[in-house]
Amino acid sequence: MSGDTSAILFMVENPSPFKQYEDHEAAIYITIHLLIEDAILQGENPIAMIENYLNVVYNGGTTTGEITDYLIQTGSLQNALWELKEKWSELDTKINENSLMYSSLSKQNVTEIYAQRTLRTYLETLAGYDRE
Repeated sequence: MSGDTSAILFMVENPSPFKQYEDHEAAIYITIHLLIEDAILQGENPIAMIENYLNVVYNGGTTTGEITDYLIQTGSLQNALWELKEKWSELDTKINENSLMYSSLSKQNVTEIYAQRTLRTYLETLAGYDRE
């Protein structure tokens, strides 16, 4: 997985590096929830977007939480999370904090990716990852 793909799928707002995978996964859930809320506020249809980008038939509820739960459980996102969990199991805790927070990307690049990320870019990236 490229650094940009990893940043879009797994980057979350947190003041310090996580100590364990489960905390990171919970923050990803919150991030996706916020991306869905923002898409709705922008007049987007997150259910249609999920169906179109991931080629799935949506069978969940209509609340933001239900849409988030559905997206988290898709095969595409579960595969990406599995890869993240594997990376956590191989994590070298002796590397410096900036490497943990930014991976191989510059802080400026990460900031730009974060500022431009929407539900649409998240799903585009997830769909591309799924095809790799």
